[in-house]
Amino acid sequence: MKPPPPDVELERERPRLDKAEAILGYTFSDRRWLLTALTHRSWLNEHASGLGHNELLELLGDAVLSVVVVDELVRTSPATVGEGELTERRAAHVSAEALFPVAVRTGLVPLVRAGRGIAANVPANVAADAVEAVIGAVWKDAGVAGLDACRALVMRLLGPPPKTAVVTAAHAKRVLQERLQRLFGRAPDYRVDRLEGPNHAPSFRAEVGFGGHALGTGVGGNKRNATEAAAQAAVESLVDVDDVALRERLQ
Repeated sequence: MKPPPPDVELERERPRLDKAEAILGYTFSDRRWLLTALTHRSWLNEHASGLGHNELLELLGDAVLSVVVVDELVRTSPATVGEGELTERRAAHVSAEALFPVAVRTGLVPLVRAGRGIAANVPANVAADAVEAVIGAVWKDAGVAGLDACRALVMRLLGPPPKTAVVTAAHAKRVLQERLQRLFGRAPDYRVDRLEGPNHAPSFRAEVGFGGHALGTGVGGNKRNATEAAAQAAVESLVDVDDVALRERLQ
């Protein structure tokens, strides 16, 4: 199937692009960047298009988003705040768990071009990727003014990064491990015990420790949930502990 010329495709998608620009608060000089950002790979398997999918723009947008958020965190945080805390706050603000609600709340999800298998219920990761891709598209379209334009877009979509780290259990294990490996070169230890309970509804208790120091405990219906809960408890207990103090505590 021969793809339509780009100008024909853009005209055909004018309503979609108009809505997207209104959501983003940004008018594109070249709307091909925007339409590409809204195109998932699965859509191209079923339709002829002169444009590509959004994976490269997603990669670019991920990097730009991180720069914008880190710059804002450094600008607004006291000089005494440790790198570990800022890393946790950045991760909480730019994670897929944070971006998916943004895509839903702003109305960006229905504008994503996706294949029939996922179009009716766009997965959270695809929606989150689209947010990163439109940030990458703004960067490409704005040229030398790309950073300022992307900063304005990130603030419009996500708002300022959190003043304190808010880490979900789903990625608390990664956050805790990355911090300890960065400071000490090794990961924490987990111990899991089976609690009382029927076989159809088991319960587990997990404890996470490091170098003989208990960092947190958690309970869950399986070992994974229990260890994630323990990691989340540990991360929350250490959120106000800077890297210097943590080194002294765990030496």
